[in-house]
Amino acid sequence: MLRYTMRSGELESERFEDLMAFCRNAGIDDVMFFIHPMHFNHMTLEETRPWLKAIQRAKPLLASIGVTTSINPLNTLLHESVGGVLKQGQRFQVMVDPHGNRSSAVACPLCPEWRRYIVSMYAAYAELEPHCLWIEDDFRFHNHRPLLWGGCFCDAHLSEFASRAGVERIDRDDFVQGMLAEGPPHLYRRIWLDACREQLVDVAAEIADAVHQVSPRTRLGLMTSDPAAHAIEGRDWHGLLAALDGVHAAAVRPTLPAYRETTGMQYAWNFHAVSRLTASLLPFMTPLYPELENVPYTSYAKSHAFERFQLETGLLLGSKGITLNILDMAGNGVYPEERHERWLREQKDFAASVAAMHLHVQEQRGVGVLVNERSSYTLATAGGKSPGDLAPRETFWAGCLSACGIANRYVVDNGVDCSGAVALSGQVLRNYSEAELRELFARCAVLLDGEAAFTLYDMGLGSLCGIARAEWFTAQFYERIADGRSYAGIANGRMRPFYSQEAYLRLEYDEAATVSVLSRLHRVDDSLLCPGMTVVNERVFIMPCGWENQQALLHPIRRAVLHDVLLGALRKPDCLPPVMMASYAPHVAVFEFAGELERTICLLNASLDEVSELELTGIGPDTSGWMTYSRSTPFGRPAAWREKGETSMQLLDNIIPPLSMVVLRRSREEAECTGARSCT
Repeated sequence: MLRYTMRSGELESERFEDLMAFCRNAGIDDVMFFIHPMHFNHMTLEETRPWLKAIQRAKPLLASIGVTTSINPLNTLLHESVGGVLKQGQRFQVMVDPHGNRSSAVACPLCPEWRRYIVSMYAAYAELEPHCLWIEDDFRFHNHRPLLWGGCFCDAHLSEFASRAGVERIDRDDFVQGMLAEGPPHLYRRIWLDACREQLVDVAAEIADAVHQVSPRTRLGLMTSDPAAHAIEGRDWHGLLAALDGVHAAAVRPTLPAYRETTGMQYAWNFHAVSRLTASLLPFMTPLYPELENVPYTSYAKSHAFERFQLETGLLLGSKGITLNILDMAGNGVYPEERHERWLREQKDFAASVAAMHLHVQEQRGVGVLVNERSSYTLATAGGKSPGDLAPRETFWAGCLSACGIANRYVVDNGVDCSGAVALSGQVLRNYSEAELRELFARCAVLLDGEAAFTLYDMGLGSLCGIARAEWFTAQFYERIADGRSYAGIANGRMRPFYSQEAYLRLEYDEAATVSVLSRLHRVDDSLLCPGMTVVNERVFIMPCGWENQQALLHPIRRAVLHDVLLGALRKPDCLPPVMMASYAPHVAVFEFAGELERTICLLNASLDEVSELELTGIGPDTSGWMTYSRSTPFGRPAAWREKGETSMQLLDNIIPPLSMVVLRRSREEAECTGARSCT
């Protein structure tokens, strides 16, 4: 799905000709036309008409080559108001931030004038009967520069908050202090989150009704941002999508979190925290079209190699396609020297093959990483000054386990219905009752980061993981293996933090608990500080790290400890199934999907190193029937395996190039595992 700017009357015939040639050569299926993307203002219907007429002229031409036409208006509330002003006659209530700063143009979603305006604009767009009509990611309360964090704390909202609180009026500063207050969540926080949660669903329903009255078969689509930021405004993912549904289920365009090229390792970490989490929070079978966006929209922002890598990561979400924002939004059309059509055409067959496998994040196997969309309602703050302090921190284990080659999945379950191995970070545990948590710890093998361990202790439930006392500290220290074993081929291994001072959790354990101390923290003079990584009662693994600079924890020794713990020390619960893990290959992630008829394994290489050999646990002794798919073999070929010892297999002829993905697939009848045997 190609995002494109068509300026009415400006070299129009030449631009149409170039666009159609690009669509044919690149394998484009849909063109998403922008509406005046050069500025952030609320355009009038009169200003919009020329853009719509140009799109209307393009639509039959694209249809003649089998390409559908969609519309992507740039603004709803407005992304930002730097230089923006309200036009004559636009009597919109503007957004106000927590400090009382007023935007010059960003609208407040409570404003009835703006609601009438945006509904009428989307009804006008729908007159062209587009294939898909998109709502941009400015449809949110946060991130509206130059406001500090976002809004809205205008007089209308303060009146709404007061009504919900049962009082005559509420002062802005008092309300913000209450919603961010230290200790148990204040009533004001729930009022804030409930109000935001409901208002965007209400507006979405109004837009959807207007669109579908004009064009019932037009699909509505929603661009999304970071789920942690959406949590701060109480986003109701299921309610919002239900409001946008029509004849066709609403589509979602999750961001692929790199607008400019970064390292594959950094991108993968953010992908797990943003894109994968978004897909997991959505209703099952939601059509996904992740956004591959370049800023400033040319190869000066990203290489083709990185773009191909991003496209392949989008397939892990179970996406139906990809949104491409790779052409200049200024309206210059296709730059012939960019040659995007080459890599797109080369990638199309592999992408189509994987998309046809109908992978879904909800069908992944592996360590369950527990998250909750309502965590902003429950987490404890330190009495912050910005709504940003309400952002959950629950994705650490998804990034850490993936970088260490350990299959994992997000578990989005308000009833904490987990089994097997479950990984907990941040303050996710505050969403559940004591009875639910006792059952969780009795039923599952549990991995905790420092904040999750402290949360459990702070809730008075430290005994569930043997904790008698917990306190945060910072010091100059290093971590040393303490159980006498060699990890990653190193005896008496040491690890140092990225910075000289890092927040760590000092834990004292109950004498009744069985504690295996795997590592200890030492001051730089070698004196002992406290335990580091531990296994408690053969069921709980604790890595008492803080929430800053967590990528610095990635280390060959720590990876070896995690593998060893999941293969041995935490295998005590009878219900714990084997977890698929890869042999040593830094930043090669393993994703296992188990559908009704097939079993699929995706191997994603986020490093710049080629991987020529890789062992996987959990394949089983029979390796017949597996097919492998990649850029070089987009339609699949039989996977070649080589035995390695008595209990493992080694994959041959399936080199995983840098920044790429290889997919293994076998029919369900042949895919039943027998035990925890290994393969490559």
